[in-house]
Amino acid sequence: MAVPETYRIEELNPFLEWHLHGTTINRKEALRWGTVLSRRIRRSVRVLDASKTVIAKFDV
Repeated sequence: MAVPETYRIEELNPFLEWHLHGTTINRKEALRWGTVLSRRIRRSVRVLDASKTVIAKFDV
C-alpha cells in the first residue's frame, strides 16, 4: 500500500525561523490552511510537499 504524500504548513516566526504549524495529506486543504493561517496571524506562511519543495508561499 502506498504512503500518502504529506504537506507541511509552516509559519515564519518573529525570529525569522520557519516553524511547523501542522501537516495534512490533502493538497487542497494545505493550501486553504496556508491562506487562512497567514491572514489570521499576519505572518508569512508556506506549504511544502513531501520532498520539502515549497509549493506555495503566502506573504503579508
